[in-house]
Amino acid sequence: MTSVTYSADGSLLLATSVALPEVLDLLVVGGGPAGTAAAFRAKELGLNALVIDYDDLMKRIRDYPKDKLILPDFGGGDQMRFPKGGDLISALHFSAIDKDEMVDEWKLLYVANNIPAQIGIELLGLHRRGDGVWQIKTWNHNTKSEQQILAKHIAIGIGRGVPRRFDIPGNTDGIAYRLADAQAYVKGPALVIGGGTSAAEAVIAISNAKVKANESSAVYWSYRGDKLPKVSKALADVFFEAYIGNGNIRYFPNSEPVAIVAGDDKQEFLSLRTDRKAIAGRPNETLHLEFLKELCIACIGEDIPEAFLNSLGIRMVTGGLTNKKRMCVTPLLETQQPNVYLIGDILSQVYLETQDFTADPSTFREVKHRGNIKAGMIDGVIVAEVVAQRVEGKKEIEVNVQLADEAPKIEQEPVPLSPLMTVFSKITEPPQEKATEKRAYLVRLTAGGVEEDEFTVNMNGVTTIGRKFCDIVFPEDTNLSERHASISHGGDGFFLRDDGSQTGIFLRTTEAKPVEVTDGDLLRLGRQFLIFREENGQLAIFHYNQSGRQVGKYFPTQEKTIVLGREAPDITLDANDMTLSRRHLSIATKDRKVFIKDLKSVNGTYLKVRNAVRIEPGEMFRVGSQTFRLSMQEEGVVDRVRVTTKAPPAAKPAAKPVEPVSAPAASGMVVVFKNLGKSVPFETGQTICTIAENNGIKIVAECHAGICGSDPVRIISGGEYLNPVGEDERGTLEDICGLKPGECRLACMAKPSDAVELEILTS
Repeated sequence: MTSVTYSADGSLLLATSVALPEVLDLLVVGGGPAGTAAAFRAKELGLNALVIDYDDLMKRIRDYPKDKLILPDFGGGDQMRFPKGGDLISALHFSAIDKDEMVDEWKLLYVANNIPAQIGIELLGLHRRGDGVWQIKTWNHNTKSEQQILAKHIAIGIGRGVPRRFDIPGNTDGIAYRLADAQAYVKGPALVIGGGTSAAEAVIAISNAKVKANESSAVYWSYRGDKLPKVSKALADVFFEAYIGNGNIRYFPNSEPVAIVAGDDKQEFLSLRTDRKAIAGRPNETLHLEFLKELCIACIGEDIPEAFLNSLGIRMVTGGLTNKKRMCVTPLLETQQPNVYLIGDILSQVYLETQDFTADPSTFREVKHRGNIKAGMIDGVIVAEVVAQRVEGKKEIEVNVQLADEAPKIEQEPVPLSPLMTVFSKITEPPQEKATEKRAYLVRLTAGGVEEDEFTVNMNGVTTIGRKFCDIVFPEDTNLSERHASISHGGDGFFLRDDGSQTGIFLRTTEAKPVEVTDGDLLRLGRQFLIFREENGQLAIFHYNQSGRQVGKYFPTQEKTIVLGREAPDITLDANDMTLSRRHLSIATKDRKVFIKDLKSVNGTYLKVRNAVRIEPGEMFRVGSQTFRLSMQEEGVVDRVRVTTKAPPAAKPAAKPVEPVSAPAASGMVVVFKNLGKSVPFETGQTICTIAENNGIKIVAECHAGICGSDPVRIISGGEYLNPVGEDERGTLEDICGLKPGECRLACMAKPSDAVELEILTS
């Protein structure tokens, strides 16, 4: 394996040093395929660009399983091709390649072609100067200091996850979310928080570094569980050697960070609660340890970056034909913030496209975005082209995207969109004379929902899945049986069957769709399990945790729909299970039948398949440790062709959030939150939830789809200016919230057209 080197501040050492100007043409946040393509194309176009990443270049591909083969045709076959550019973009084209070799080769391309990059740099915030230049606030985890970057344009390609932050009091800036250099943690007691592989790797590396440096202090491992986290097989031997041989690893089960505190010397410490004693008749006693903030690493996973993007002024929007909450950009991939773009996997699997962010979101176009390397590269090339034209001072933007190995050209002339902007993407497609043929495939998803692999499903036949001797095999997945499951296809469609597996098959239920459960059915929610068993003529719910221990028993009633989740109004399954949504599932009894309904939970509700079940394209299932989605594709059809065929209104800058002010009553286009004493303006097409969120008013909205019932409001006046109550909203208000539709509404569904006065309800 070839390695590249970095300077003390995380800058990649290039073949020839590059002097960047004070103000960059383009800052690329994220060193994955999209960010890499943007930087390489920017270099070809003569732009001054810099890539920053909080972890490392090609992090996600680096973290794929060992010996994983990266296939160039993943996610669309011949119809998803590499973008064309100059020699630098061509150098990024690849055939089937080992993931580690690909990471090495691409990093060396950075070095050989003098593409500036800096790792260990975390984006914290943005501020736009009066001259249009962006001031970008970052934290350099290498130097443990704040770093400011100036740029005219910013491309954000951070994938679909950012480091999960602590929700604790105090300033958490400066806490590392990855291990950059183990030597930096030999200055005193170090703390690693988290129970996954990255946490174990950090503990091992710091333990070894302390021994090598002759440093006597220990590395402390904090996790919420009561048992030592499972260390992967690949790390088992080296972890055992470090634990026994070094003798400097300390465990803190059942512990959690509680705050950032300042010592007498003004240094900041992370306070870790390690023990709590409950003594009858006395206050609880707790024991806290304090660690220097710069000696702490939080390996606590990643979150969808919605809150982070909100802090940058980039907001997800609920709209389109399906009325779902998605990322929203213009055809140039520009966000609500001018000259700030989204590229790569952050747009997958579908995003909204509009020329006018102030228009009714229901009119926004839904665009499918393939979560693969080529789609990210195309994004990067598009944004680099846009930036180059804007730097040249062009008012009309024309983007011509051509794909490698083009078939005979089928071109479409650009259509003017407005006096100021023209968007046109030339995607060369193969001839369409021949009849298209459908094919089916299974897409394997990571825990974060990222498409990772693709497997062909046999049409008019059987496709087997297992650990050995099957069409699709995962030899290292010990939760799979040798032949675990199969998918058969015929005239009646697709059927998923359990072929006698030991751990079963779990089919994800469709969100908001009631599903009847009967005696013996097993549900999986996050890390929790629910088994339905008939007891004395009534269906009882037995709750088991991830260890298989029964922790609860519940009886659904005829009168009331109960809601379960991490912080549910009726039954809290496990407040510490972050794979659960706060309102995850509802259970209702009607006519002596029991129905469950997923409340648009983040990680879904899975029902164990007893024998065989029909499965439709788009549905997801789990076997062993693998998660799949059945997909269909028509050969010869491009999923994602960015061609505009009509002239929408010219893009307008996003409206700036208005600070909420007190008002005695509603007047004009405002919503009055009476119990908060605040009145805020709104724009046509916005929901009450969006209006509240855009104006700093806290409102709990889990699903933004009128399913979970977490955001009810009582209408005091102006109800006639709200859109009609839909059937889904009516059912949620009646069954889950126990409220009268019309008198009450769900904030995520109600759209005012004139003054409305209301109060937020707690449920």
